[in-house]
Amino acid sequence: MNHSTRVALALLFAAASLGNTGCQPQDLPIGGDEASSGGSEASSGGEKSDTASLLIAHWEGYVENFKFRSGSDVIQIDIDTVEGTSIQGKVRFGTGASLPPAVDPDVPYPENLGLFGDYNIGLPYEGFDFTMLGAQLTDRRLRFAIDPRELWKGWCELQASSPGSGSYECVRNGGAWEETSEGCFAGGQPVDCGYLALCESGVCGCREPGCAAARDVPAFDLLVDQQRADGSIAFESTTYNVRLTRDP
Repeated sequence: MNHSTRVALALLFAAASLGNTGCQPQDLPIGGDEASSGGSEASSGGEKSDTASLLIAHWEGYVENFKFRSGSDVIQIDIDTVEGTSIQGKVRFGTGASLPPAVDPDVPYPENLGLFGDYNIGLPYEGFDFTMLGAQLTDRRLRFAIDPRELWKGWCELQASSPGSGSYECVRNGGAWEETSEGCFAGGQPVDCGYLALCESGVCGCREPGCAAARDVPAFDLLVDQQRADGSIAFESTTYNVRLTRDP
């Protein structure tokens, strides 16, 4: 083999070796902000784009060993936007029908809430799209919260604050109330018993000149991959497993 032939073969081998490196498929970390091994700005932008396209979807599944008021364990998450550190979406629990907006400040919302002994206002209501709060994405870990009392934001904003004992409450007529065999009363005036119970439950944190929903935040902690998101949700002091599947 002469010298020129050996050089040609060496160059051919080197070219083949270079062609085989850097072309293997790589898993992209969810939410990764670092550039790929090439270090180029274009590679980093592509990675973020892939991450956003993965997260922006309808996710549906269930909460293990837990049932909402209807008996359902279904949970649905719709992620609409992933821009930089901003992640926006909605969370719906159970299988209840969608709720219309609150329009009457003098009756409870929803009207069939049933606050007398059988409803925990710290748990999310079915049929309402709760806003994802404080969403954080680190590698494949997605964490966020929801506020169950967001349900009553519109209803609370319909109320006119009236001074109670040292604070403002949505109970009218001075805040003194009672339940009798003849019905419910606030300041001696008849009121809807469901309305009164909702006010007394503390869902509205009131200051002049109006009311806004008080806050309580169950937290999600999920590990996301191409088709699944598994993790947990904390309701008050108890943590439950969550299993979700991505709907393409």
